[in-house]
Amino acid sequence: MNPFFDISAQNGLPDEVYQLENLGSQRIYASFGKRVRGDWGERDQYQSSHIYTDVTAEDYDHQFVSKLLRIRPSYKIDGLINHHFNFYLTNHPGKKEEFIVHMQYEIFQILKKRSTNEAYVELFDKWIKKQSMKSEEQKHGQTVNNTINVGNVNAPLQFQQNSDHSVQTQHNHLQKDQIKDFLEILKRDIQQVDESIRKDFAMEMDYAIVQLGRDRDVMPQLSTIGGLMKDVGIGTFTNLLAAPIFEVVKPYLGL
Repeated sequence: MNPFFDISAQNGLPDEVYQLENLGSQRIYASFGKRVRGDWGERDQYQSSHIYTDVTAEDYDHQFVSKLLRIRPSYKIDGLINHHFNFYLTNHPGKKEEFIVHMQYEIFQILKKRSTNEAYVELFDKWIKKQSMKSEEQKHGQTVNNTINVGNVNAPLQFQQNSDHSVQTQHNHLQKDQIKDFLEILKRDIQQVDESIRKDFAMEMDYAIVQLGRDRDVMPQLSTIGGLMKDVGIGTFTNLLAAPIFEVVKPYLGL
């Protein structure tokens, strides 16, 4: 398969689902057809035969581009890219640059050849530059890791260290129940937003629940949800803002 993408075990996925379809082990490479005369005055029939070839990782690259080009409006492609980005980081922690490089030198090249709409090319290039800039900032910043076990404390703790140009990274340990409470309240609030945006939230929230069930890190999903909240406007989430759990989860949302 292709490690950079979240690939489903199902076929015939709707366009709004970010996962890629499983292409199996082989695909049709070429098809040939011929007319066969029918017996006893029957109409001629058309028979076809196929040549198959093994499915490669590049086939999934092309499928990803195809799915990206079907997204409407074009400025929502970040949802698809970030879904697979977060999936890759969950399974390959610390490999952020590898994903960005694959997007830049493989996917972007395919996209430029296939897209007849410059908007997709410009938006994809913008995503790459944004992520590359973040990586450079992290490289040049001094990272300070403060690990705090909050236990049953219902408010996040923070150490502030006075060092110039330092990046303060806080790792509180959220409990599963806290994250589930947060997602449940958020689920009520997103009923007030546009349906297309609601689907973006639902996709990340559902994936976070799956990751919790597998005892895996959900920080990438929380970060993406925080970005969606910023896009909509924090004031929209009235129930969440009034809930004590918001202050606990807030640092992980990037708010």
